[in-house]
Amino acid sequence: MLKQLFSEQNMKNLGVNLVAAYMSCPQDTSVDHKGFFTMDAENPEAVRRFFGQMAVEVRPVKPLSEVAKML
Repeated sequence: MLKQLFSEQNMKNLGVNLVAAYMSCPQDTSVDHKGFFTMDAENPEAVRRFFGQMAVEVRPVKPLSEVAKML
């Protein structure tokens, strides 16, 4: 399932680009693992469509260099 989801063709079709991906994989298998993804997309809805039925929290982010200019 993940191979299909993250295929170049699927991401292109849904208008998202994967920039970085990290997984939290606890050794205790009774604890949920979580994925953290940095993606370029036209809008948050494109990211939600990409992940389909999975629970997802979408947060817009900016490079730290841009944020630092505002401080």
